[in-house]
Amino acid sequence: MKRFLLWLVGVVLGVGIFLGAVMGVSYAFTTEGGCPDSTAQFGTEALESNGWCWQVPLIGGKLDKVFASPATLTVQKLGTLYTAHPAITLPDWASYTTLTIQDAYGSIVFVGSVSDYQSFLFPANGEYKAELSVWRVPEGGMATQFEGGSTGAVRRNLGLEKPAKPTGWYRYAFRFTLQASAEVELSAERAEQGGIVGLRISGMTGDAAPTVETDLGNVQCVRAADGWRAYIPAAYNASSGGHEVNITVNGETITRSIIVLPKDFGTVDVEPEPDASDAANTQFRNAVWGLYEAPAREKMWQGGFVNPVESYTTLVDYGQVRVVNGRQSSRSNSTKLYTIPGEPCRAPANGVVVLAAELALTGNTVVIDHGCGMRSYLYGLQTLSVSAGQSVEKGQAVGVLGEELTMDFKLGSKSVNPWMLFQTSGGLFWKENS
Repeated sequence: MKRFLLWLVGVVLGVGIFLGAVMGVSYAFTTEGGCPDSTAQFGTEALESNGWCWQVPLIGGKLDKVFASPATLTVQKLGTLYTAHPAITLPDWASYTTLTIQDAYGSIVFVGSVSDYQSFLFPANGEYKAELSVWRVPEGGMATQFEGGSTGAVRRNLGLEKPAKPTGWYRYAFRFTLQASAEVELSAERAEQGGIVGLRISGMTGDAAPTVETDLGNVQCVRAADGWRAYIPAAYNASSGGHEVNITVNGETITRSIIVLPKDFGTVDVEPEPDASDAANTQFRNAVWGLYEAPAREKMWQGGFVNPVESYTTLVDYGQVRVVNGRQSSRSNSTKLYTIPGEPCRAPANGVVVLAAELALTGNTVVIDHGCGMRSYLYGLQTLSVSAGQSVEKGQAVGVLGEELTMDFKLGSKSVNPWMLFQTSGGLFWKENS
C-alpha cells in the first residue's frame, strides 16, 4: 500500500512537472508575433503604433502572456492631406475605438469613436494632432476589464470566448495638415423645362452652409453625412439655354452650368372656373405662401416618390396651357386628377406635415415637407387623417380622396414637374444614397 501511494505521488509529480514544462515551453515560444496586426490608416497614410498592450492566450486560454510597450510622446508626422474628411481604415479585428483630435492651439475639436467620426467635418483647414486607440475585446467584454499598463504579468484569461484570442490595444499619435477644397457635382448638366438637377457639395471644411446663386430659382442647401445637398429647379417657363450656377463655399466660388432644354407641355381644354372671393384668396395666402420660402429641413426621403393616388385620370397636367372656351389661358403649375371618392390619398415620400386644414379656396389641404426644400401640396381631399407636426412615411394615408385631387410639388418658390419625382432615374435622385 505504501509503495502504491509513493507511486501515485510520483505519477502526480511527474504529470505536474510535465505540464509545467509544456507551459514553460509554450510561454517561452509565444512571442509578439502572436499579437494581431497593427495595420491602420488615416487617409492614405499608414499609421505607426507607439504603444500597445496585448494578452495572448496560452494553454487553451488557461493563462495569458502579456506583451506591452508603454505609450510614448512620439507623434507621427503625416504631412499635408488634401481631403476634408480623411478616411480611417481599421484592422478587421477592431471592436472598440477612441479618437481625439486637437487643433494647432490644443483645443479639442472632436472626441468619440471612429464610427462617430464618419459624420464629423473639420472646422477649418490647418494643423491638427490626433490620438487613436484601437481595442480588440471579446464580445460581451469591456476594455476596462483588461490590462491597461505594462506590467507583463501572467494572468488568467477571463474565458469570455472559446477558443481564446488575443485581447488588447494599439495606440497611435499623429499630426497632419489639412488643406481641402470643396468638390461640386451635378446629377446632370442638362434638364428639360419642369425638371430638377441635384447638387452634391463635399470636401469642404466647417459647418457654414454654402450659398447657391442661379436665375433658375431659390436654392437651399442642407447638411448630409459627407457635406451638403441641394436641388435646382428648372420651372416650365425657365428660359432654354445655359444657366450659371455659382456655389460659394468658405469664400471660394465654384461655377457650374446647367443647360435647360425646351419642352412642349401641350394644351388642355378646361371649363371656366368661378372667381375666388378676396377672403378665400387671403386665407390661402396666409396659410400657404409662407411655406414656399420656409427654411429647408434635412432630407427625409430615400429613392423615388410615389403618386399620392393609385387609380386616376389626368384632367390637367403640370405645364399644360389651359384652353377656355376656345381661347388660350395661363399655364397650369399644378396637376389635377380625377379620382375615386373614398380611396386613400397617400404621402408621396417620408416627411413632416406642416399644414393640414380646410381652406375655402382649396378644400381639405395637406402640405408635407420632405426636406431639402421639397414640399408636396395636396388639395381637395374629402377628409383629413393627419395633423400639423406629424411625421409620415411614404405611402401612408394622409386623408380620403374626393372626386378630384389637385397637387403641387414645389422646390422653394418654384414649381417642378411632379412626374419627375415618380421616376428613380429622374435628375432629382442620386444613384447612390439617394
